[in-house]
Amino acid sequence: MVTIICRKYSNTDSVMLSVRIKSGDFNSAVALGISVSAARWMLVSSTLKQARTSYRRGTTIFIDDVLTSKLWDLLKRLMAQDKAGIITHKSVDEVIRATLHQDELEELKRSQKEKDEMEKLRALANKTTLNKFIQKYYEDCRDGVRLKRGSTKKQSLTMVKLYLGFIHVFNDYQKDKHRVVDWDDVTLDLFYDFKSWMVEKRQFAPNTIVLQFRIFKTMLRAAREMKLTTTDDFMSDRWNLSAQEVDNIWIPKPRLKEMHDFDVTDEANLEAHIMKLSRVELPKEQRADLLLFIKNERHRQWLADAKDIFLLACSIGQRKSDFMRVSNKMLVTFNGHDFLQLTQQKTGKMVYIPVNNVVREVLLKHSGTLPKMQAQKLVELVRMIALMLGWTEDAGIETQKGNMSYPSHKKFWECIKTHTARRTFATNAYRDGVPLPAIQAVTGHSSEAMLRKYLKLDSKERALMAADALAKVANNF
Repeated sequence: MVTIICRKYSNTDSVMLSVRIKSGDFNSAVALGISVSAARWMLVSSTLKQARTSYRRGTTIFIDDVLTSKLWDLLKRLMAQDKAGIITHKSVDEVIRATLHQDELEELKRSQKEKDEMEKLRALANKTTLNKFIQKYYEDCRDGVRLKRGSTKKQSLTMVKLYLGFIHVFNDYQKDKHRVVDWDDVTLDLFYDFKSWMVEKRQFAPNTIVLQFRIFKTMLRAAREMKLTTTDDFMSDRWNLSAQEVDNIWIPKPRLKEMHDFDVTDEANLEAHIMKLSRVELPKEQRADLLLFIKNERHRQWLADAKDIFLLACSIGQRKSDFMRVSNKMLVTFNGHDFLQLTQQKTGKMVYIPVNNVVREVLLKHSGTLPKMQAQKLVELVRMIALMLGWTEDAGIETQKGNMSYPSHKKFWECIKTHTARRTFATNAYRDGVPLPAIQAVTGHSSEAMLRKYLKLDSKERALMAADALAKVANNF
């Protein structure tokens, strides 16, 4: 909680302003060094309340008073830190100086400039700086010099791109802060400052921030193993961030059957489904484009292939990197049951996946090898099928950007991804009564706790899951 409060100033009509903060272990009132008349404070306080209400509703309010505008800016910055859980005495002082006391800020900038000059001199020394190492780490992964940890395989193209993305973010942070971060700067202060910058300046979603720090820590561990630094602050638990559960969709079994039975090779059938959609569900221009698309026999075959791949993926619960390479060569039989024996690319873990009729049907149809298809194209085609099936209701998903959460109003078909298949398998299996350890054995999740977070269940189903878990623990005194 962050609020501006006033205190009576001596026997005069003036009041002293302070900011009152209750956030985690931080519970204090910090003087702002500003006094105003009681009448003026009434006007300022009223405007700040209106601004806070508008902010919560996602609207804006014009503030023409300079002092009130600065105080509102101060509140917004501190509310962002409160939401991120990163408020410290140091961060509060910095925000107050930045918003209310420009003369002190100028002095800090001069001091920072001197520090930057020292950093530049240090970077000129004949040693590997943190930024040079990070760049080299990325290049070695890109060129196949640095392989996956504990493996003889190269880093995936996706991972290499993520490393490059981190470099851009880290460089932008340093430029914006007018500093060069080196080994000695890798402290808890850097963690809080970098995190706060990503929240306030870049408006990153929580899981994007988690990813940036995971990449950073991976690089720092490698540097420490190479004896390039003795810095170990980043190994502290206080550097850890927990990923938030993303509100993704899953597909119930009746809809999977609906997709399975949908003949996407019949142009007349597709056209009939398209024409059933309202103009709200499918605007005129998009309808024309879709009708033109399905006229091409090759395009209809793409739809059929995408449908087969996606239904198989929903039946085996694997990641995109694994379900796209399923083939007859993975089939094994023991104790009268057929399985796919698959080594997961991400974890190196071997899993045995029971083969159901959908898997048999798809592999038989494609002579034991799935059609080659890029993941992006697969998603586009499956979404097209879902749209034609009329899965156009609001998916009820919220989007978070920076500190703001708001309804995305995305339609169900728009939210389908390759990972939807894995979540669909796990959720349908649990709803069918399959025990969590059995699902985990197929999906390869590292723990039941991770799998529980993964399942898309309503509140009652989660309550029953909790009851089952607690029933395993002795409650007797």
